[in-house]
Amino acid sequence: MKRTDGAGMHDVLSYALVLSLAFPVVALAQQQPSTIDPGRLRERFDFQPEPEPAPPPPQLRSEPAGLLPDSLKAIRVTLKEVRIESATVLPGNALQARADSYTGREITGADILELASSLTAMYRNAGYILSLVVVPPQSLADGTLTLRVIEGYIARVNVQAGPGVSAHVQEQLMRLGEKIQASRPIEGPVLERYLLIANDFPGVELRSVLAPSQAPGAADLTLVANVKKVEGFASIDNYGSKYLGPTQLTLGVVGSQLLGVNDQWRFVGVGTGNSEMAYTQLSYSQVVGTEGLRLSAAVSRARTQPGDVLKPFDVHGNADTVSLSAAYPLLRSRNESLTARAAYDHSDVHTEVLGTRVIEDRIRALRLGLSWRVLDRLDGQNSLDVDFSQGLGGTQESDVLKSRVGAKGVFNKLTFDYERSQFVGSNFSFTVGVGGQWANTPLLSSEQYALGGRRFGRAYEPAELVGERALAFRIEPRYAGGAAGMPGLKSWQLFGFYDIGKVWKVGSVTPGTPASQSLASAGLGLRFFLEKNVVAAIEAAWPLTKSIASYQTGGKNPRLMGSLLARF
Repeated sequence: MKRTDGAGMHDVLSYALVLSLAFPVVALAQQQPSTIDPGRLRERFDFQPEPEPAPPPPQLRSEPAGLLPDSLKAIRVTLKEVRIESATVLPGNALQARADSYTGREITGADILELASSLTAMYRNAGYILSLVVVPPQSLADGTLTLRVIEGYIARVNVQAGPGVSAHVQEQLMRLGEKIQASRPIEGPVLERYLLIANDFPGVELRSVLAPSQAPGAADLTLVANVKKVEGFASIDNYGSKYLGPTQLTLGVVGSQLLGVNDQWRFVGVGTGNSEMAYTQLSYSQVVGTEGLRLSAAVSRARTQPGDVLKPFDVHGNADTVSLSAAYPLLRSRNESLTARAAYDHSDVHTEVLGTRVIEDRIRALRLGLSWRVLDRLDGQNSLDVDFSQGLGGTQESDVLKSRVGAKGVFNKLTFDYERSQFVGSNFSFTVGVGGQWANTPLLSSEQYALGGRRFGRAYEPAELVGERALAFRIEPRYAGGAAGMPGLKSWQLFGFYDIGKVWKVGSVTPGTPASQSLASAGLGLRFFLEKNVVAAIEAAWPLTKSIASYQTGGKNPRLMGSLLARF
């Protein structure tokens, strides 16, 4: 028989051979295609909510008009000395050095205004956004100029709550306001951090207004809060695999402030419209305190029953996971954020063939990570996620049903993912990404790094290749256009992509399986952004190197894929 590039028939023959010759069940575990691993569905469908756009910055008051008396506007005087009053937070010598550059020469009223503005800019650049340097009424007969610093602060915080904003959330907003009030003079980073933390409250949409206060040199801050109780999305696509799909139907629903304690419920359900695959996840999170700490708990369940040529073998996969996590914003600003997180995962994964259990993994893992987001000087949006995972037990080295020879529940690995989005002009943009993983010991199947699917290897099926170590790259150039008068269409986007990646196995490998494998793909497509928050996409993707494993023939033919997503 001629050997094909794909592995679909190879999988069937492997199953049949193992069963007919009564090989040990561990041998069957090593032949399972990674694309049907139920333990991998969580990483594919653990949709994170899109980050809320930052609220508009509070409108800062402008410098008070007319602080320079009319009698000084036409003055010309030789300046001998500049005295600066009420300066407490900036080094006096720095302010004085700037002021002294105006002494020893004739100045005008315009020069005085310029000096006051220059000193004000020093405060603003240092983050004191409400501080001003003003010129009080005075005589300049002796050549001495006095400038007064008004180190601005927030005197009062008011909360205007819309429908659905609970008393608990209002109290939390007031406590955030107290944090802002405690910063005297008010610093821009402090104001920005707590306004953004408030906007991160589940479902809360925040607007802030600054108004002059009756207290000298102060402003009053009003927080206008509304809440969106329910939102979600529904989608259909053919991004699945030949064995589990490829059609996928997804529904996601988010309920915010349902208990009124800064809480959020999230549900995600994914299915194929038949019995081949079903995934559900329910999570609960709550923001605790006034520093943005978010505690979460989630349960998920994956069920698989691969079809196509694997259907006669009645393969059933199951994965149940409970996860507890915490996230804390170490840094929170409009241009840069750094979030630390910790999670504990408790997963049980098993697969049965013809009623006989052939794979059983138990994963108990602690995961520590950092997420960094920054908008740089080139208006590029950068994101970097780094995670360290430490296995705490579960599967033992002696377990014969584990998914990987030499693997066990005690392990460690380091994973990273970097992405940059950059606009080039008004219509062109591109996104590049790099991801990978490092481990020194064999890992259970669902802990290996996967190539194939929407992030790396888009022409291939999800988890086409897996390995303990991996490195991958992708790039997607885009061109955006307007609706051009087409009804229902808001805008469109033409895109192309290229991705490449390689995985390495650590430890022993299945006979006939190379210790390292790679893939590459390319494609192009169109996205249509429609009215009522609907997005449609269609793309053609070409496998450039290896054939798609599940295809008995035509494993290098282009794949035509599409999706339709609606948000509500």
